[in-house]
Amino acid sequence: MTGWAIFAGFGLVALLLLWRPGRLDPAALMLVGAALFVAAAGYAWMGSPGEPGAPAAGRDKPMRPDTLFASERMQFLNKYGETGTVLATADAFNRMGEDASAVGLLANMIARHPRDIDLRIAYAHALLVVANGTMTPAVRLAYDRAEQIAPTHPAPRYFRGLAQVETGDMAGAEQTWRALDASLPPGSLWKAPLEKRLLIFAFMRAQRAAR
Repeated sequence: MTGWAIFAGFGLVALLLLWRPGRLDPAALMLVGAALFVAAAGYAWMGSPGEPGAPAAGRDKPMRPDTLFASERMQFLNKYGETGTVLATADAFNRMGEDASAVGLLANMIARHPRDIDLRIAYAHALLVVANGTMTPAVRLAYDRAEQIAPTHPAPRYFRGLAQVETGDMAGAEQTWRALDASLPPGSLWKAPLEKRLLIFAFMRAQRAAR
C-alpha cells in the first residue's frame, strides 16, 4: 500500500500541475513524472493485487524504468569522462535489476577516487536501491560521507533529499531541501532549480487543503 500511496500522492500533484500550467519549468515537471514512474515500478516490483506473490515460472525479468536519481543526476552530476561513464553504467545495472553489480562497480571506483563526491552520491543511492527503497543506516552513512568530503557543496544534501522523496518521506525531503536552500548564496546556480522543486510540496499541501 505504501507504493500506491506515494503513487497516488504524486498523481494528484501531476494533475494539479496540468490544471495550472506554466507554474513549473520542464525540469520540475520531469521530477514529478519520474517520481510517478518510481512509485509505480516499486509497487509492481512487490506484486500486483489479486495475483500470487511468486513470479510465474519462465517469465523473463523485465527492464525497469530509470530511477528518479537517474533522471536528476543527468542535470546535477557529472555526465562526462570516467565518472560519467561509471554513473551511466550503474544506472544500466539498475534497469536490468543487477543492483548488487551497481553497488560493486561504484565501490570499486570510490576505492580509486575516494574524494569524488559524484561517485559517493551514486553509491549511496545504489545502496538505497539494494535496500528496496529503505533509508538504512548504511545508506545514511554513505550520504554522510559524501557531505564530509564536500561539506559546502549542495549535491550531497540535494540528493539526500531526493532519496527521501524516493522513500516516501516527503516531510523529511522538504526539510532537507529547505535547509539547503537557506544555506545557498543568492547567486548559486542551485538555488533556482531547487526552489522550483520546493514548489511541489506547496502544491501537495494545497491539494490536501482543497479536499
